[in-house]
Amino acid sequence: MSESSTPISVRRPLKGLTAGAFQHPSDRQAIEALKKIRGFDYVVGKFVEYGVERVEYIRNMGGSIRVGPRQMPQLYEMLLDACKILDVEEPELYVQVGETNAYTSGHNAPFIVLETALIELMDDDEVFAVMAHELGHIKCGHVLYKAMARMIGPFLSMLGEVTFGVGKLIGTGFEAGLLAWDRCSELSADRAALLATQDPDPCIRMLMKLAGGNQRLASQLDAKQFLNQSRAYKEGMDQKLADRFYRFIVSRNLSHPFSVERARALDEWASTPGCRAILAGEPMIPTLVSATCPTCSQPNPAIAKFCGACGTPLAVR
Repeated sequence: MSESSTPISVRRPLKGLTAGAFQHPSDRQAIEALKKIRGFDYVVGKFVEYGVERVEYIRNMGGSIRVGPRQMPQLYEMLLDACKILDVEEPELYVQVGETNAYTSGHNAPFIVLETALIELMDDDEVFAVMAHELGHIKCGHVLYKAMARMIGPFLSMLGEVTFGVGKLIGTGFEAGLLAWDRCSELSADRAALLATQDPDPCIRMLMKLAGGNQRLASQLDAKQFLNQSRAYKEGMDQKLADRFYRFIVSRNLSHPFSVERARALDEWASTPGCRAILAGEPMIPTLVSATCPTCSQPNPAIAKFCGACGTPLAVR
C-alpha cells in the first residue's frame, strides 16, 4: 500500500451519526419488502438456529490473520480511525489470501475480512474506503442478512432436505428478495465510505479498481473518465425500455450493483445538501419530517433533514 494522501487529522469524527442519516432509500424499501415475503421469519430463524453464521466465523478464524496492534498495525490504525469517524464499535479485522474482495459477517460479534488481492491493488485511502464501506454495513444492521445472501443457496438446499422440500419451496421468493436487497444495501455502505473518507475521489477510485483495476496499468487509470462512463451508462439505459429490461436480467442474480452504477449514485449523493450537512457536522437530532419527499416521492426516516435520494430539504412538522 502507498502512503495515505488524506491525513486522518483533517477528517471530522461524526459523533452521533445514525444509519438513518445516510441510508439509501432503496435499502430501506427493499428490506421492508423482504420482511413482507411469506416465510421470511421462518428462514431467518432457521439460519440462526443452524449456526450457519458461526461456521463462517470458525472457517475465517482458522484460515486468516487477525489484525491488531502488533499484527499489521497500519491496517489496525486505519480501522480505529474509520470506527472513530463513523461512530462504530471496533469489530475484529482479518486478512486472508483471496481475490479483490472484502466482506463483513458476525451478527452479534461482527468481523471484517480483507482479501490480499484487494490490499495489493489499492492505495491507503482506497483501502480505508473499503473498511468504511464494511463498517457501513455494520452500522446499518446489514450483517446477518449479508451473511444470508452469501450462503442462501446452499442453506435452502440443506433446509429442503430436512423439510422434504418444503423449506426450499418457501425460500424461492425469499432468495430473490434477499438478493435484490443485497444490491441495494451496497449503496448505503458506499455512502458510509464517503462519510469516512470525506472525499469522493478515493471512493470512486476504489469502485473503478473493483470494476477492472490491475497493478500493471494502475498509473493509467482515470477516475474522471470512469465517472463519465457511469453517467453515459445511466443515460443510455434510461433511454430504451429494452435496455432497462436487459439490465434487470443481467443483474438480478448479482450480489452488488455494477460498479459504474454505484459510482454514479455516490457522485450524485456527494453533492446533495444532506451529505454536505453531515460532513459539516450539523447536529443530528431526530426531527419529524414529511413522510415522503415532495420532489422525488421517496420515503425518509424521522431523523432526516434532507431527502436521502435527491437532497431536497424536508419540511418539519
